[in-house]
Amino acid sequence: RWLALATVLTVGSVSGAAQRLKKPSVGGKSVYFLVTDRFARSGENKDDYEFCDLATKANPLEGNGGAWCNGTLQGVIDKLDYIQGMGFDCIWITPVVKSLDYTGYFAEDFFAVDPHLGTKETLKDLSAKLHERHMCLIIDIVANHVRQMTVQPDWTPTATKTYLGPRGINPFDQDEYFHTYAKSPGISFEQYVMGGVAQASTSQGSDEVLSKRVKAGITKCGPTHPNLTECNCFPGNFGPACPGANEKLQVEGWFGQLADLNQDHPFVRQKLLEYVQYLVAEFDVDAFRLDTAIYMPKDFLKDLQDAAGVDILGETTVNNISYHAGFQHDGLTGLLNFPAFYQIHGSFCQYHLGGELGNYHLQGAFTPQLPDLRNMSAVIDFQQDSGLYSNLDLLGNFVDNHDEFARIAYYCDQDSYRIKNAMAALMFARGVPIIYYGTEQGLDGHQANVLEKAALQKEMQADKGQAYVRESLWQTRYNTSTWQYQYIKLLNEKRKELGLATSGIKFKGVASTATHSIFKRIFPAGDEIWVFVNNNQNWTGDAPYLYCPAPSEHEQWYDVLSGNRAFLRHNCYMAEDAAPKILVRRMRMPIVYAVERISETVWVLWVFILLLLLTVLGLLFWMHRHLFLGRRFKVMSEEMDSPWQRIESSD
Repeated sequence: RWLALATVLTVGSVSGAAQRLKKPSVGGKSVYFLVTDRFARSGENKDDYEFCDLATKANPLEGNGGAWCNGTLQGVIDKLDYIQGMGFDCIWITPVVKSLDYTGYFAEDFFAVDPHLGTKETLKDLSAKLHERHMCLIIDIVANHVRQMTVQPDWTPTATKTYLGPRGINPFDQDEYFHTYAKSPGISFEQYVMGGVAQASTSQGSDEVLSKRVKAGITKCGPTHPNLTECNCFPGNFGPACPGANEKLQVEGWFGQLADLNQDHPFVRQKLLEYVQYLVAEFDVDAFRLDTAIYMPKDFLKDLQDAAGVDILGETTVNNISYHAGFQHDGLTGLLNFPAFYQIHGSFCQYHLGGELGNYHLQGAFTPQLPDLRNMSAVIDFQQDSGLYSNLDLLGNFVDNHDEFARIAYYCDQDSYRIKNAMAALMFARGVPIIYYGTEQGLDGHQANVLEKAALQKEMQADKGQAYVRESLWQTRYNTSTWQYQYIKLLNEKRKELGLATSGIKFKGVASTATHSIFKRIFPAGDEIWVFVNNNQNWTGDAPYLYCPAPSEHEQWYDVLSGNRAFLRHNCYMAEDAAPKILVRRMRMPIVYAVERISETVWVLWVFILLLLLTVLGLLFWMHRHLFLGRRFKVMSEEMDSPWQRIESSD
């Protein structure tokens, strides 16, 4: 009954798929993602540069339990020159709703701007000033859940909980608006909450069974296996390999005490659709990033996309490529590219992002295992060639973010060559490249691994969790001379010069080895851009690097990042160092090509130069001799003519 009524309400407010996009798509545009509370202060706090990485407390209602560091929307406005100076097309900001904490993910009022961040007028001003600069605004939204239903004095399992309930949540202030998976008929909503709600995290299949099947050779997993690119039972991994996966629990389970909205309830669905329409109409939003997209029904996601009328990039934390692509086919225009992201750390650097076969003891630790770029290439190539995705230009590519354990400066151990190569691959791959704020300043926050957690516990210090990667930026004084800032600026500049900051430029994987990856971007007219990246470290970065295959040596190719001409021979490219290379073509004159071919062998080159010098010297000698003899003949002629001239004059 609820679903049928919700469908009627949806049809009444949204005219369907024909109105999906009312504004230009963000496909191919580059995005700067920032946590508003941690990016820039304003007003009386403008000159306070003290570092801040506070974590939300168990009771966010007490004191500064919401961990506010006092970054604001006005602060973002004041630093637009800083952001645009790197060449970004868009900014993505964290949720602006009134929230119990700094992240905006603990929503209490969907139709208000949190006063810690600013006002509705400030948000409108931000949008207007971005559009004046021909930039776009992407706002993070949450439609899966609201704030927690309980608070407690600390995070210990035995801490006494205080029930808050839904009262005061606008507009979802009734018990019936929330999922109550496996709730006994005889208990109240409050009893259900206080007794322990069903958790979405328990909806995944058995890693233990998967481990046994992999060890027995029954199941294969890893980057070359598209539906199980990581050897873990993530959401979307079903069947015999991951028994026990529960799709219903995935949708209806809660995240801790964050109350899970029931999108099948007609009021809930309608208000969420109105919410995105309100943001677009009131603040001229250009696109949305949708939190926890895989934990909501796909039919609701389609309705939400239709209602928004702008691109929605869904957070889809899965390793099953077919399952991942299904969220684009069945609902959203765009997706954050988690299957590719999960391969970055082990492709360019030596870091354990996750756990193998459910073993997370090494998560967040460095590994002696050498990186292998075939991992990343296998996933991206399959995504590009499989035909599973309806719009490859709306895959949001990223190398780090505010949730996933460590920033790139940390997990690549501050290695500038590896970081540059990873960022070049990100910026020149097909899709929406997303750079996380602070990358340009070398911020290196990371969550605590097992050993670090033990050390914190021993010292009786709190583990700040994800707050470690959501640190403030103002202590850097927004330095625009760092190599990272200048390099991001260069990458954005070249993307635009080459015409890649748009949609429709195809991607083609060329070759990959453990140490390098080669791919092309192909324009509709047939012009190509070749991209060469590797995972060499700083200590070998200045040595020449050989890539095979390469473009034709009959043509002139240049690296747009360095301005140097590419040395191409025998279908290979000898790069002068291990920095990433972006090659573009210029036609070579036949005579230039002939000379270069002659000069392939060093001794031939010297013989050619010697013969050329001898020829020039011979010509100079001949010209000099001819000039000397000419003058001599003239003098002699004058001397012979002079007696006759004297005789004639005497007559």
